[in-house]
Amino acid sequence: DIIERNNELLLQLINDILDLSKIEAGTLEYVYANVDINKMVSEIEQATSIRLTNKDVRLVTVTPLPGLLLYTDQRRITQVFNNFISNALKFTAAGSITIGYGMPENSYIRFYVTDTGTGISSENAQGIFNRFVKLDSFKQGTGLGLAIVKNAVILHGGTIFAKNNPGGGLEFIFTLCKE
Repeated sequence: DIIERNNELLLQLINDILDLSKIEAGTLEYVYANVDINKMVSEIEQATSIRLTNKDVRLVTVTPLPGLLLYTDQRRITQVFNNFISNALKFTAAGSITIGYGMPENSYIRFYVTDTGTGISSENAQGIFNRFVKLDSFKQGTGLGLAIVKNAVILHGGTIFAKNNPGGGLEFIFTLCKE
């Protein structure tokens, strides 16, 4: 188990460094297609359910529209969600993790991953999307994931940020143009 976990971490580090290098070189590939967002969120929910081993944390999904098609790169948007979910899993000991999207506003869809975990200080909230930023050196990760997904969202013409929830925990938010 230890060897397998360390292999996964090493592979993730290599993939993160490769993605970061491709972003800097302007060669990161995007494959755009019409994506069924509800289906994508459902697939992310299923994959996350397998990873969720803590019985004190429940997974909630919110898909308010009966159907939502976006012309986007599903692989990159799934990468954004998975990165946010990985962080939520690391920092949520009890409560819930909610993934989903809101109703369209001003041509944009707001996607989010919200947790009831530890949250972050307002000083740290500004820098978490920078490279090699790890707020807890005891948690697994390279500190590259949020920098990578920030670039993916910006290259999709969206915005990305994080904020503390009033009741505790953190909310990662990104927007994408619905057209």
